[in-house]
Amino acid sequence: MTEKIFTNCFLVRRDGERISEVCLGMKKRGFGNGLWNGAGGKPDVGETLDGAAKREVGEEFGVEVTKMEKRGEFHFVLKQEEMEAIMHAFLVSEWEGEPTETEEMAPRWFKVEEVPYGEMWKSDREFLPRLFAGEKIRGHYVFEKEGGEVLESEVKVVEEF
Repeated sequence: MTEKIFTNCFLVRRDGERISEVCLGMKKRGFGNGLWNGAGGKPDVGETLDGAAKREVGEEFGVEVTKMEKRGEFHFVLKQEEMEAIMHAFLVSEWEGEPTETEEMAPRWFKVEEVPYGEMWKSDREFLPRLFAGEKIRGHYVFEKEGGEVLESEVKVVEEF
């Protein structure tokens, strides 16, 4: 099985301590095409996870990240594609600029209560609300195929990564 490592970043706005809005991007091409997601991708050779996360947000949303926190680490198995992926999820709380459409993503702000989980990876509806609620979590998901149903899942709260 092929293994890939990637980052996924969610720009968030707060109302006091509570996350009130999240910026998601409609993926316009490649892996996850047609689904809403955060900005992210694979680290370049020699690049740190934080560096990759910041670079990808800049490339996909056109903003410069100034403050982010790792909140999740997920192991995905896509059986049909014979692929395993490790995703490092970050919440971005400060950035410079406004998210703008790029060749790869079309960003849009959603109220947390109105996140379009039906148009996202099936696992997102399980772990994203927990990230938005402040938990740090580690998860394992098995999918039959890209964008398909979750066959197995396990999510647990962790103190640190």
